[in-house]
Amino acid sequence: MRTCWQLRPIWGGITRMVEATFAKLEEAKLRWMSGGVVDATGNAFASGDTGPEAQLRLLALAGVFRHTCLRPQEPGNLKQMLLLPEPALPLLSEVMRPAFRQMMQQQDRSVWQGLIGLMAARGYMAHPFDWLPPQDLTGYPEAYIPSAKWKAGMGDAKPTLTAETWDDMYPAERRGAFAALRKSDPAAARTLMEEQGGNLPAEERLMLVATFSNGLSVDDQPYLEKLARSDRSAKVNAKAVGYLARLGVVTDDADARELADFIETSTSGLLRRRKAIGLRKKLNETQKKRAYSLFETVTLPQLATALSMSNDEVAASYVTEPRPIMAPFFDMCVRSAPTAILMIYWERLRTDGVAQFSMLADLADRLDRDQTLAEVKRLIDTGRLTDLRDMLFVTGADVGPTISDALLKAGYYKKKLSEVEAALAKRAKGDGDYQSTHLINQFEAFITILAFLVTANHARAILADLEDVGFHAADPLFRPLKFNIDLEGSSP
Repeated sequence: MRTCWQLRPIWGGITRMVEATFAKLEEAKLRWMSGGVVDATGNAFASGDTGPEAQLRLLALAGVFRHTCLRPQEPGNLKQMLLLPEPALPLLSEVMRPAFRQMMQQQDRSVWQGLIGLMAARGYMAHPFDWLPPQDLTGYPEAYIPSAKWKAGMGDAKPTLTAETWDDMYPAERRGAFAALRKSDPAAARTLMEEQGGNLPAEERLMLVATFSNGLSVDDQPYLEKLARSDRSAKVNAKAVGYLARLGVVTDDADARELADFIETSTSGLLRRRKAIGLRKKLNETQKKRAYSLFETVTLPQLATALSMSNDEVAASYVTEPRPIMAPFFDMCVRSAPTAILMIYWERLRTDGVAQFSMLADLADRLDRDQTLAEVKRLIDTGRLTDLRDMLFVTGADVGPTISDALLKAGYYKKKLSEVEAALAKRAKGDGDYQSTHLINQFEAFITILAFLVTANHARAILADLEDVGFHAADPLFRPLKFNIDLEGSSP
């Protein structure tokens, strides 16, 4: 057996031969790329032949040489990917994955959230080769947090939220853990926020401060006063001031007195005369803009004090006219009114047909799940179904049989079916116009979101309704409904 020092000359000779061969082939490559030929005479690889056959033989040998003897050098920043995390839920069945990929091609975040949410509600999640969650997981199930961490190059560890693990957690994971901690131990969450919150971006800091609505108490007052006084973000300042108002901390405020000067008192109703307050009718545009900006900083208790009224009197008297009249006042109530006072104004808005699902979303942190669904049912009964995307954000997918029944029995749904039936008949006769096409497109967007909200049985009923009004069974509109139905019996 030869020793290493005896093999060294042999290895050096092989290295020189490879380098010489590589130099010849590189020269040949340049000639071939410019349309020329290589002199194969005396070339060991071409066996001394000439002509096209020698060129092809040399070209083939060059390819073999480059493939077997030369390997690209890995870049310096190359990193080995971590293994994909174990899925938190069973993966979607193979037979349904093509339909899922097809629907996810729509560039609509509401469609993505509805589809992903429906799957999670039925106990399934997307295959990671088909879809990975975005960095912002707002509106997506927590089951996708490990996948988001993997995509960001973070480990799959699930640490408990502490000061030591604060920076190791994915933002969405940290928000969820902080919200859970705030519910179970408000004092510990507040202490953690005091220590770590100042290093967060303003938007994430605002989201964490928003969780203080759970278990809000006078113990939070010193920290909230500090935020209201010195936080870098105006939105965080306003949120803290609103929480202080909900705790009953009322201060005399010059802005509140200025806002009160823009408000007038009147009476409404023919038989039952009642007091109504609202912005003065004769405000010019500059004054209106100033009043709207004051609503963003003044709290309800401050305004009530400036008006010499109680909180509930203001909530029971302020006008409920549609946007933009009531919107600034409602936002102020959401930010700073105690829950009981806020619900006084909300019930008036719902009774007068002004309340919307987008507004109900602002109340979500004040209500439990059953209360939220009860308010959803009342809104459906009033016919406010034009913003199903906002309803999806409030309730999540697959709302259950009770809400599904209400959706399909709503007058708005029946009206839209009748309108689209007429539009389809008009288009079939060749008389379609922009108005009918726009109506059909709006209806298709409505049905797409509705498909993610209802149960599988109700999806079958919608399919039957669509066929009755003239949609073809192969229409792309049927895809989300059929996916809903097939998902009921899907098995991984």
